[in-house]
Amino acid sequence: MPESFHPDPDEDRLLRRVQAGDRAALDFLCRREWRPLYRIVAASVPQKAEAEELTQEVFARAIASLPRYRYDGVPFEAYLAQIARNLIRDTWRRAQTGSVVEGDVPDQVSHDAGPEEQAEKAYLRQQLATALDRISPEYREVLRLRVLEGRSGSEVAELLGRTPDAVRQLQHRAMVALRAVFDEPEGALG
Repeated sequence: MPESFHPDPDEDRLLRRVQAGDRAALDFLCRREWRPLYRIVAASVPQKAEAEELTQEVFARAIASLPRYRYDGVPFEAYLAQIARNLIRDTWRRAQTGSVVEGDVPDQVSHDAGPEEQAEKAYLRQQLATALDRISPEYREVLRLRVLEGRSGSEVAELLGRTPDAVRQLQHRAMVALRAVFDEPEGALG
């Protein structure tokens, strides 16, 4: 069973114990510094998962450099903060230059749309916009309110000064008109 660790107010002594391989002292140090370090990192990156990952990387780098670390009266928290700032700056620079480092390559396949799918979606949006321009303004308006904005039939009826039944009929006619535009011979939309 691991020996329990009692916090030592003397940081120099704590760090010497960590450097000597005292796992309980290392555990105490990491637990003590985790939140303050995470707050520093989270303030600099937009996503929680990225902040957690970078915080772990800071600890990994700090632990790897512990044999060379010398306590000079500056709190260990400041040492961690400096590592964090350097890591965040390096991460930001890699993102700006677009360079890929082996550690940047994901281990799993991304479920985000790839370039082909994004291009296809952009093309379909453009085709829809062109088709909408070719139907009457009244039809465009009802489709915008009901389909694109997701408003209820009664809300659209109030906005357009019509009854809910009239809005349903108008929406149906708008969809028929839109379908007719899409059914026109190839190339008619572009």
